[in-house]
Amino acid sequence: MNLLHKDLSLFTQENITEYNNDNNSHELTTSRSNSNFKSNFNDEQITFINYTHQYCVCIIDIVDSTTKTQMIASSEKIRQYYSIFLNTMASIIKYNNGKVIKNAGDCLIYYFPKTVDTVTNKSSIQDVLDCGLAMIEANSVLNANLNKNGLPSIDYRISGNYGKVELATSSNSNSVDLFGPTVNICSKINHLALSNEMVIYKDLYDVVKKTPFFKEYSFKELSTSKINLDDKDNDNDKNDLSALSYPVYSVHRTSNQMQQMEIKDKKRQNHVEQKQIKQNQDNSTFNILLIDDDRDILFTFTSIIEGEGYKTISFSDPQKALNHFSQMSPYHYDLIVMDIRMPGINGIQLYSKLKVMNPDIKVLFLSALDVVEELLSIFSDLKSSEIIRKPIERNEIIYKIKTILMA
Repeated sequence: MNLLHKDLSLFTQENITEYNNDNNSHELTTSRSNSNFKSNFNDEQITFINYTHQYCVCIIDIVDSTTKTQMIASSEKIRQYYSIFLNTMASIIKYNNGKVIKNAGDCLIYYFPKTVDTVTNKSSIQDVLDCGLAMIEANSVLNANLNKNGLPSIDYRISGNYGKVELATSSNSNSVDLFGPTVNICSKINHLALSNEMVIYKDLYDVVKKTPFFKEYSFKELSTSKINLDDKDNDNDKNDLSALSYPVYSVHRTSNQMQQMEIKDKKRQNHVEQKQIKQNQDNSTFNILLIDDDRDILFTFTSIIEGEGYKTISFSDPQKALNHFSQMSPYHYDLIVMDIRMPGINGIQLYSKLKVMNPDIKVLFLSALDVVEELLSIFSDLKSSEIIRKPIERNEIIYKIKTILMA
């Protein structure tokens, strides 16, 4: 992403045309320019948060997109071409519990937030494989849609990796961005996949191998043995010290059709069972984080919610609440109940930071002001039912909590 998105024209003639004529020299005085530049440079566009975790990261990249788009005559058709591809893939990602980080030209970068805990949530790893394979299986339908609109067929490659990443936010959006070697390697290995194939790096393969569904897939180790970890395009230089040995595997479904049917039936059954378990879940199994700078209100809400059997932790200081949340598993809390107007970090700012750590976090906003429209414009995935205006009746807040938790 562009860290210095400000137009460089801001630092042109107007800011740097003061001259010192004392010795008939035309020395350029740049103190004013330097001051303006430093001011803009220090206006951070990307903010890293003190939060490092392990996630599965994937990239899907169109094969030979330049040649394909040169075949398309109009700008409108080019927009339609990319729109059909990106929206189809984004839908598959969402269905498999993934999140799109960003699109970069002809590729999508996405990750799976729930893979932060692969010990108790092994199905999150299966989501990664199923997502990639579903993308491949969607190729014929996708191309039929493109051809119907007079557009050329499309092929793509998918790569995946697992490991530590650094999380950051952008100043002009509420979205998360991921950085680090895990993302870099995922990008580096993408070209090793054949058209309409998925490949994964050894770190992800090692995690998959420990799961009970490992044998439900077929893996083939690729023969290539070097990968550049720098930014140079010298993959063929086997003597380059920046190139390290690595195993990469292509991923396929089992060729046994009967076994494929059994696997799909098993997944559907598991989905139904998980839904039933959730509907019958006891209140004592839910963890709720309460945040309000008014201690009296906080005490009242704590008493009401705990009276229903829920487990709660409460904070009157939003900064302390944020620090506490960052030290827990990001999926520890099932719901955040918090005020909007708070000193230091208001509810909107706090929610943005919490969503970086857990984009699936559920929230119930409390406010004495009518801020529904404003909040909905900031957070597209927020519902009006997740915002309550104070004062709040006991039965109303309990009903809201139950509804959100069961959704």
